[in-house]
Amino acid sequence: MAPLKPLNKQTTLANLDRGIKTRSQIQMKKDVLPKRKAEESPLKRITVKRSAFGEVTNHVNSKENDRSELNGKAAVKQATVTSRETRSRSLSRTRKPLSSVNANKPPIPPASKVPLKDIQAKATVTSKPKVLADVNDTKEKVNNTGKALIVKTTALVGILPRPIKTQVKTIKKSTEPTVSSVKATAKPRTSDAGDKSDSSLYVSALEDLNLDDGVKSGKSKKKQRKPPPPGVTDFDKENINEPNSVSIYAMDIFEYLKSRESHFPISDYMCRQPDLNSSMRALVVSWMVEVQENFELNHETLYLAVKLFDLYLSKVRITKDRLQLIGCASLFVSAKYDERYPPCIDDMIYVCDGLYTPDDLTSMEKELLKAVDFQLGIPLSYRFLRRYSRCIKLGMPTLTLARYILETCLLDYSTIRFSDSKLACAALHLALIMSGQKKWTPSLEYYSGYKSEEFKDIMKTVNNVLHIRSAKEHVIRVKYAHKVFHEVSKVPLVKTADL
Repeated sequence: MAPLKPLNKQTTLANLDRGIKTRSQIQMKKDVLPKRKAEESPLKRITVKRSAFGEVTNHVNSKENDRSELNGKAAVKQATVTSRETRSRSLSRTRKPLSSVNANKPPIPPASKVPLKDIQAKATVTSKPKVLADVNDTKEKVNNTGKALIVKTTALVGILPRPIKTQVKTIKKSTEPTVSSVKATAKPRTSDAGDKSDSSLYVSALEDLNLDDGVKSGKSKKKQRKPPPPGVTDFDKENINEPNSVSIYAMDIFEYLKSRESHFPISDYMCRQPDLNSSMRALVVSWMVEVQENFELNHETLYLAVKLFDLYLSKVRITKDRLQLIGCASLFVSAKYDERYPPCIDDMIYVCDGLYTPDDLTSMEKELLKAVDFQLGIPLSYRFLRRYSRCIKLGMPTLTLARYILETCLLDYSTIRFSDSKLACAALHLALIMSGQKKWTPSLEYYSGYKSEEFKDIMKTVNNVLHIRSAKEHVIRVKYAHKVFHEVSKVPLVKTADL
C-alpha cells in the first residue's frame, strides 16, 4: 500500500467550499480565514451548542421565543374554530331540520322489533275504518262545497292503505326464510361440547350427515365406515386430535388407493424389449438407490421413480443406451412431485457422469410424462407398509426389516406384476415371521383388508428373492447392514417350506 501524501495548505483551502467538510478542514478554516462578525452569523439559539450547566441566558431566551410561537399557533387555531362556528350557524338558519321535513309522514316501526301479527291486525282493523270514515265525511261535504273538497277526499284516501300493505308484504318475505333457517340450524347446536372430542366427530368421509330427521341429503344411500371388530383397537379414533394423521379420512384414502391400483398395470415387457434384460434393469435400479441415498431423498421418491421407470418401459420400446436416461428422468420427475427441495438439473447431469445434456433430460422428462398421461398419484407399496405398521404400533427394528424386504423387491423383475397393497402385506408378514411373530393378527386383517391366504404366494416369491439376492453383495444389502438401520440385512432368512 502506498504511503499517504502530506497535505498542501493551499489546495486544502481551495477545496474547502466543495463537498462534505471533515472536522480537520473546519478547524483549519477557523485558523486561516478571518472571523465573521456577530451580526452576519445565524441565530444564536440555533447554532450555539449549549452545555448542561452553562449559558442560562440563552436557555431563558429560547423558552420565551418558544412561548411566543405557541401563543401565535393558539391564536390561529382559535380563529379557525370561530370561523367554523359562524359558518355552521349561518347554515343552520338557511336549512330546515330533518324532523320538520318528515313530520307529515307516519312513522313505520322496524320489522325486527314489531311482531308480524300486530302489524297485520293494525293494518286490517285500525287503518281501514279511518279511511272509510274520512270518505263518508267528504261525500257529505261534497254536496255543499263542490269540487275543492273532492280533491281533498282523493288525498285522504291515498295516505294510509298502500304503504301499510307493501310493508306487510316485505315483512312476510323477510321473516319466512329466517323461521325455516332457524328450524334447520337449531338441531345441530344442541349437542354438548363433550361430544365433539368423542365419536360425534369421528365419521368417515363417505358418511352421510343429515340435519333433519328422516330426510336424506343425497339421492342414494352412501357407504358408512364399519367399526372395528371386537378385540381390534381403533387406531384412527385414538389419533383423532392429531391433524397430520387425518384420521377421519384415513380408511377412505387407502381404500381409494387400492381401487386405483388397477389403473397402473405393469405387464411382462421384457419380451417387447429386445435390447434389454432383467439384469440391466436391476443395474439401473441399484444406481437409482445410490442416488436416493446420496441426495437423501424420501423413500417415496425412490418407489415412485421405479414405478415410472417400469411404466414407461412397458409402453415404449427403447435401446439400451437410453436406459440410464429414463432412470434419471424418472428420479427427476418423482423428486419434483414428492420432495420439498428437489435436486437441480445440473446435479442430475453430474450423477450421470456427463453422458447426457440438459436438453436430453428435459426432452426425456416430457416423453415420460406423456407416456403415463401425467398421472403421478400412483399407489406405492411403501405407503401401504407404513400405514399397516402404524396401525399395529410396530417396533422400529421390525419395520426396518420389512422396508429392507420391500426395497429388495425393487431390484427383482419378477415382482413388478404384483399389487402394491398385497406386496406390502407380504413384506410385513415375512418380517414378522423373521422376528418371531408368525401370526397375521385381526388388526392387520382389518386395516389391510386382506387375509393371509390372499398373499401367501406373493410372500413365497418374495422369500425366494431374498435368498437369491443375499447370495450376492448388492447396494440395498450394504445399505441396511448399517447400525442406523439396525443391521436388519444380517437377520437370518426363513426357508420357503416353513411359510
